[in-house]
Amino acid sequence: MRRQEEEMKQEYQDYITLLRSFVKEEKPKLSQEINWPEIIQCANINSTMGIVGYILMLYKDLADSDLNNFGRQRCMHEIALYSRRAEQMNQLICQLNAHQIDHLLFKGFIVRDYYTSCPELRTFGDIDFVIRKEDRKKCDELMKELGYEPHEDWEPVYSYTKGMEYYEIHTDVMEVDVSDKADYREYYSHIWEHVRKRFPESASYSYEFDPEFHFLYLLTHIAKHISVSGAGIRMYLDIAFFIKHFEDTIDWAWIKEQLKILKFEDFANITFNAVERWFGVSSPVPIRKLSDEIMDAFTVFTLEGGVFGKVGRDRSVVFLKQQDRNEEKVSRFKTLMFHIFPPISSLENRYTYLQKHHWLLPFAWGHRLIGNHGSWGRYADHAKGIMNADTEEVLRLKKMYKEIGL
Repeated sequence: MRRQEEEMKQEYQDYITLLRSFVKEEKPKLSQEINWPEIIQCANINSTMGIVGYILMLYKDLADSDLNNFGRQRCMHEIALYSRRAEQMNQLICQLNAHQIDHLLFKGFIVRDYYTSCPELRTFGDIDFVIRKEDRKKCDELMKELGYEPHEDWEPVYSYTKGMEYYEIHTDVMEVDVSDKADYREYYSHIWEHVRKRFPESASYSYEFDPEFHFLYLLTHIAKHISVSGAGIRMYLDIAFFIKHFEDTIDWAWIKEQLKILKFEDFANITFNAVERWFGVSSPVPIRKLSDEIMDAFTVFTLEGGVFGKVGRDRSVVFLKQQDRNEEKVSRFKTLMFHIFPPISSLENRYTYLQKHHWLLPFAWGHRLIGNHGSWGRYADHAKGIMNADTEEVLRLKKMYKEIGL
């Protein structure tokens, strides 16, 4: 956002060219004077350094020997790390099957298989899977029995760790509406109607989404992250490889129809524009071309925020953007009150007792303040930030969100 109205930096263009090389499996054509330190910084915050290292290994004339060696080390480190984590997940899947617990695999753990060059380079900070609500207690007992330590309990999402393993186990995949245009939570509350057996010929309890529904979910998941902070370029790499993998084998017409139902066509349009522009992967559906100004602003916004859009980004600016979609207005007091005393619609998925007892809303506000470690300090910082946030930056962010359909 800081440079969205200026010409996009050459370093960003070179970085994207390296990722495009990975997708297209061809040698990259970089600029004559390459700023490798900034490219590496961008790759690090976007969790794609292994990919950049892989390209440097393939095309050794792109850089000097020291950088090539560094790239090789990072590439091999990530391959070893994420191969080990995938193997640990496979062992957990065996346990889930042995205990007859239905589990739905999605996002990175599935999409990485679509990466044609080197699937191990599709990194992930955690591994997510979904269970049925009625299996929550059974699954929790199994995880503890296997030595996993429970951490956050957000009711629809439960996290566990053991060593380098980190899992988020969901009973719901959409805790927030990504915009006010449609009821996304209701739409994604029927996920088990859109699954198939991962291994149809076995007695496995492993499931995955139907490809059409998974693609729709990946788009919505990106938008969900952007709605609260941002989404890095790695998420768009998933879209590029998904399109390449299923190009002519899934029902894109059904996806288009669902995008209409979700009033999600504008965001899908900028995503398809970005994937085509960045990685050279043609859109599977007709798209409306966007101006260089809009795409450059979106590119800078995507790259500078890192994997989840939190690097160097003022969270208070995002709060103010979220509260009021009027581009000409910045509602500081309204935003502050919403943040401290959110409505039932924002809390009932987290505190499910509200779903049948709305009168408990004041109790939920207190629960939220007292039950989360360090809440008072965070809310004080948020309040100060909201009152002091850069108005011009908020208005620029509002304008961009409107342009991308969120």
